[in-house]
Amino acid sequence: MSSKQINYFVTTALIAAKLDNANKIAKQLLLTASNARAVALRAGDSAAGFKPLTDFIDQLARVTIASSKQINVLATQLSRVSANKMRTDNAICHFERADRIATDYAYVESLSPAYGRIKRSELALNNKYVGEIFRLNDALDELARELRTAVILATLSRVEASQAALLYQESLNGVADNVELSARQIKTLIEEAKKLAQELHQDANV
Repeated sequence: MSSKQINYFVTTALIAAKLDNANKIAKQLLLTASNARAVALRAGDSAAGFKPLTDFIDQLARVTIASSKQINVLATQLSRVSANKMRTDNAICHFERADRIATDYAYVESLSPAYGRIKRSELALNNKYVGEIFRLNDALDELARELRTAVILATLSRVEASQAALLYQESLNGVADNVELSARQIKTLIEEAKKLAQELHQDANV
């Protein structure tokens, strides 16, 4: 197995790992939304404006979890295509080596139909491989767009926290901090995953 082929598997595994981490952070964000809802309920009318925000935080967490799972599926599919691509690349190397060292013209000619089939398979797999990378990038971009709302949510949460009774302000501000931190961590993981996907795309075109 070549270093390039090993890179296919390592990179897709790294992408899956980063999205798994994003999924774990989003699950913590769900817990944050649940706790915020409980605090807002205890705060009563003084935190009336905070209650709707907890629904948005909950929705953001659920969207992130669903998207992370979808992206992990795409990374798994990409890994499968990589495996097929590796097998095809190896087969072509064997054919081309046989062609270089063979002295029997009839034997070489007998390999031509099989070689033609494997080359067509290689082209189809390359196209599928690049297509899967584009799908992966699109899913990562979509999740990144969803996370932009987290900054707004954190800001609004701080504004509403300042309106709540003093007893609850620290807890509600903590919710805003958690939302902002979670979003920043998930965003970093997405950016890292996108860089890895770009590396795969570049390798496919080498």
